[in-house]
Amino acid sequence: MKNERNFSAFLLTDRATRRYFSGVDLAEGILLVGENKIYFADRRYYLLLCDKLKGTDVKTVPFESLADVKRVLEENKTEKLLVDYSVTTVEEYEKYKGLGLPIENAKPILDETRAVKTSDELAKIKKACEIIEQAFYKTLPKIREGVTETEIRAALESECSLLGAEGQSFETIVAFGENTAVPHHETGETKLRKNEPVLIDAGVFYKGYASDFTRTVFYGTPSDEFKRVYNAVLSANELAEEKIVAGMTAKDADGIAREELKIKGYGDSFTHSLGHGVGLEIHEFPYISKKCEYVLRDGNVFTVEPGAYLDYKFGVRIEDTVFIGGGKVKRFFTDEKKLVILK
Repeated sequence: MKNERNFSAFLLTDRATRRYFSGVDLAEGILLVGENKIYFADRRYYLLLCDKLKGTDVKTVPFESLADVKRVLEENKTEKLLVDYSVTTVEEYEKYKGLGLPIENAKPILDETRAVKTSDELAKIKKACEIIEQAFYKTLPKIREGVTETEIRAALESECSLLGAEGQSFETIVAFGENTAVPHHETGETKLRKNEPVLIDAGVFYKGYASDFTRTVFYGTPSDEFKRVYNAVLSANELAEEKIVAGMTAKDADGIAREELKIKGYGDSFTHSLGHGVGLEIHEFPYISKKCEYVLRDGNVFTVEPGAYLDYKFGVRIEDTVFIGGGKVKRFFTDEKKLVILK
């Protein structure tokens, strides 16, 4: 992260960002990043923090109040404080003003820094993707008439755990029938009936890094209309992954899938953005949306998840977690994404 030597410092409180710059996960604390990295933690976490950071270049300091932070800032002759406004409350901001330094928004710099993944980060995301993909296909045989959404969610999450996941990266979505028309359906006790679609949106954490995966399958015999919608969404997914390149804006990337669905007659049914960044958090910068002007580059990791939702009928979403390497999109998943029909 670019900095002005010790004349400015980043005051970081967000858990994921603290983990990114320190390499350790701690429930609470304050990390100062300037000429040096200094981690403040209270008595509940201080000894644990010292143990986790042993042998690193991060200094640990006991924390009682912001007076401890102010003392360190003065010792380092810090002249400017950068704070992430997106995770800072008004109350916290007023307290930071008491440190006696000019305050600026750190979020743009933090976003730019975390958006480009290292080879180590890519390897962890790849493993998280392998786990959720394998768990999904191990769960498919359990999809049968009369099973509930909740039962399939439990079966999937059990497989994830057996495969080494640290936990789910977000609340798993399992939707049957017309519930698939709701992009963020809340998994419930709906029972699967013959000739209905099944949408599963899930992901896991592996060594702190997330994956995100959605597939829509069909139990029984799909209608011609369902197959048309599925093929339109698949076309949008594959076209976007083929055409998105480094140097393109996130806005233009979103437009590739959006235009394809419009051509196929389902433009109005695509009600969300094409994707979002994935890393230590399941939703992070960059956002692949029609509002984001970020220029994509090698090392970016994000989702490609076009969808089409027909109210009170059904919906289809196909989502990959991908990264840009060598200027082009590369998938972490290996399946063909053709419509799976379960009997």
